[in-house]
Amino acid sequence: MEQKPEEQSGMPLFRKKVKVEDLKLSDFQPKKDDVLMYLLEQALAGKIPVYFAAIPLSMIEPFDKEYDPRKHPVGKKVVETMIQAWQKNQFRTVWVYPKGDKFILSDDYCVFYAALTGQPDYVPCWILGKTDHHDVKDMQGPIEPEEIKKMLFG
Repeated sequence: MEQKPEEQSGMPLFRKKVKVEDLKLSDFQPKKDDVLMYLLEQALAGKIPVYFAAIPLSMIEPFDKEYDPRKHPVGKKVVETMIQAWQKNQFRTVWVYPKGDKFILSDDYCVFYAALTGQPDYVPCWILGKTDHHDVKDMQGPIEPEEIKKMLFG
């Protein structure tokens, strides 16, 4: 019996093509947080204050608890790069908003997972809205709306 070329090498000659519409976008990005989007709009309009503070890592909670950038090779590499930067005291600030006794993180998942690996006591944060939680340290602000625009858009 004659073997097909792909059977001879053990490798298929043609890879199965996947249509773009068959890809699940949710596999590559976290769920959209409408609260974050609203708060950012309000902050840019000067209607919600933004503060800088150090927040205990234990008080930061991801909006999309199922999303983990480390599940993908590119995301995993980004997290590893951020861990290396943190080891050199090069910290990235994350955007959060208060919700009860927690602060919700909806955008900076790579920084968050790098922090989970390194376990710092505090994470530098931009807080959308005022908080008076006693565990938040070194609160500064509020930041002027023009400065918020520069932070977000360069």
